[in-house]
Amino acid sequence: MTNERAALPVVPVPGLRLDSLGNYLASLGLLRALARSRWPNARAAWRLGVLHIVGGPPSIGDTVNALWDIAAKQAWAPYDRAWKDIQTQGTKKKSPRLLAIWRTKAAESDLELFDAHAVPATTVSFNPLLGNGGSSGNRDFSDGRKRAIEAFRTERTDAGEKRADLERLLLGDPVAWMIEKLNAACWFSDANKLYNSGQRPYREGAISPWAMVLACEGLIFFAGSSSRRLGSRARAVGAFPFVSRAAAPRGAGEAGRDRSEVWAPIWERPMTLPEVVTLFSRGRAEAGGRGVLTPSAFATAIVRRGVDAGITEFRRFILGRTTSANTFEPRFEGAFHVNEPGAASQPGRAGSIVMQRLLALAEQLVGSRNPLADRKTGKRWRFVGLRGGIEAGMLRVAAAPRDAEAAGAMLDSVVLALDRIDRNRVFRDRNVVWEPLPLNWLPTLIGAEGPSTEARLALAVASSFPSDRPFALYRFGIALHGHRFIHPSATPKRWVWRSLSPLSRMLSDVLYRRTLDWETGRVSSEPVRLGVPAPASDVDRWLRGFLDEDLIVGWLSRFALFDWRVVPRGVRSLACPGIMVDAVNGTLCLFGLLQPLFDLRKVSPPNGPASDLLPYESGARTPAAARRLLGLLRADDVVATVRLAATRYSVAGVPLVRHDVPWNSADVDRLTASLLFPVFDRDRSVLATRWLRPQRKQGGLA
Repeated sequence: MTNERAALPVVPVPGLRLDSLGNYLASLGLLRALARSRWPNARAAWRLGVLHIVGGPPSIGDTVNALWDIAAKQAWAPYDRAWKDIQTQGTKKKSPRLLAIWRTKAAESDLELFDAHAVPATTVSFNPLLGNGGSSGNRDFSDGRKRAIEAFRTERTDAGEKRADLERLLLGDPVAWMIEKLNAACWFSDANKLYNSGQRPYREGAISPWAMVLACEGLIFFAGSSSRRLGSRARAVGAFPFVSRAAAPRGAGEAGRDRSEVWAPIWERPMTLPEVVTLFSRGRAEAGGRGVLTPSAFATAIVRRGVDAGITEFRRFILGRTTSANTFEPRFEGAFHVNEPGAASQPGRAGSIVMQRLLALAEQLVGSRNPLADRKTGKRWRFVGLRGGIEAGMLRVAAAPRDAEAAGAMLDSVVLALDRIDRNRVFRDRNVVWEPLPLNWLPTLIGAEGPSTEARLALAVASSFPSDRPFALYRFGIALHGHRFIHPSATPKRWVWRSLSPLSRMLSDVLYRRTLDWETGRVSSEPVRLGVPAPASDVDRWLRGFLDEDLIVGWLSRFALFDWRVVPRGVRSLACPGIMVDAVNGTLCLFGLLQPLFDLRKVSPPNGPASDLLPYESGARTPAAARRLLGLLRADDVVATVRLAATRYSVAGVPLVRHDVPWNSADVDRLTASLLFPVFDRDRSVLATRWLRPQRKQGGLA
């Protein structure tokens, strides 16, 4: 008895690259053929994108010998569409009944292949991977396979060359023996017609017959079954493993172009044939406890790890129409890595919640009769374009979960869709509901370089609004619906954001509306809170006009999507104290005088006792006084504004310096908008105390 384990042979197959849907099918077919011939315990896995056969043939030469023996004995798995005539009769009668009856009497070998092609339920659901029951236009996949098998016997190429070409195919070397018209263009892009490739307008594409035969061997793994997805009243439809609907179009020209998508699972742990069959029969990819049907749901399942154990990656292939409306061709759209089970960091969990909530929003934008959805009316498509950008952004984030640029693009698409819903009366009647995003994910959006000046100012604004009246209520035309937001049919009066106006004017309108809400008493007693303050130097750059206003608008719109009720420590750490401005100009002085009058935050002397210069009991700071100050500013009367502000400080017993200076500002809207930016307590105190009248200390000289 020994404790040593027998080493299993490992044979890499680099020729079946994963950038081709046909090669993926051929990889599955290779495992099936080897397990059926000599090595029932053979296993397959991918390592660094290369297929490896473990516990099977000891070398690539033995693999070639085994496949050559199968070809010589004509021992390939049968692929005869025995249901073809019954399917034609059922199509004429527009009933799935004939196919359902045939299925109950079919042989086991036919049944296994039939389930990969069609599922008779309420209607006959065909596997998009196999067209309409095994054909797509004039492409009959079973006929193409027959031509490939016949080529082994009838082609004039000698047997040695055919055998050598099989080895070249598996090793990824150039293949010399290729034939045309195998009806394989729906899986192999190389089998399509090649245009502008010679003296003629096009030439026929050609592939190796070995690749076609192996691809047909792998079809049975995509066997489907009847699925009732939404409850007892829902219609039963056919569900095929790892096959989803096509992504929503992003442009009018893309509507109706794509047929569906195949998300090919990749695993690194070697699996035997029964294990792979079980993996595909389960076909598990779910989001929120429900099986996925759309690419955005697949992206959510990948980020949330709602997939079977062992799957480490998905390869996305889009089946779309190109040169003909009756056929489809595959497009490789990248790899999506599945998060590791142990990688349950806080940003990772927050990212999965973000994807789940955006998926809930996107699911409200589908439906054949939904005015929010892209839909086919008659023979033409009605393109709306709300879902396409959101879905594309979610897919990009699923491919790169830590990419700040991808995260920003995803939120920009959400903002664009919400703005379009707000501006359309028909869209508003659908009462779209969405849940704000968790703040723990915000550092991922900011990126490793930290927030820019524009982002810091936007953070200060978005985090300063009370929890019962968040900034989103002013940015979007929404109303609070518990802890979620709803777009009501009637436009809320609090929605004052107008994208065509200058940023300074929009921020001024937000400040004025927030002051009115404070005065009416429908909100909490604290009109402004200190979430993520900005340094005074950033406000000074805003007042001087040194910032990119489009960037500030973009960051404000993104931050409005988050839940600001509780600001976690990781988000507060994004605040940068900065350096106090040495040479304070007149406009920044006006900011330091006026801004404390628009909230109830404590204003303490920088080096004095911990007291409040404007205590709440003094009545110096009231919403009515703030509204009057805003009215004077909006009337461009800065002198009267300074005079009124001085009286409010006097009410609190804080006399200001006497001056004979005609105060003015070149851009009053920019000054008014700056009052929305909460700054650090130290900067606020330094700016405010510059206005205080010097006091004679006890025993000193006046």
